[in-house]
Amino acid sequence: MEGVLFERQPLRHTPAGLPVIEALIVHRSEQIEAGQSRKVECEVQIIVLGKSAEAFSLIEAGEKVAIHGFLAAKSMRRRQDIVLHIEEFELLN
Repeated sequence: MEGVLFERQPLRHTPAGLPVIEALIVHRSEQIEAGQSRKVECEVQIIVLGKSAEAFSLIEAGEKVAIHGFLAAKSMRRRQDIVLHIEEFELLN
């Protein structure tokens, strides 16, 4: 998925000492659905862990990124709220 970094929290560390960053990506695209063109726009919460989080901390709001990862529940209590866990990213600007 590609999007623009809208908001990024400061780099922090988990209780186990793992670097982590939470952010918000805005995705805008045009997709084909049932043979018709459809404009898609959404905000996606993301989380980046480990060494990737340290690198992601250098990206500024407004920069375009390509992100790859997996979806997971935000927490055991909030299973309907999902977060995209980033495994790889690439700065596109």
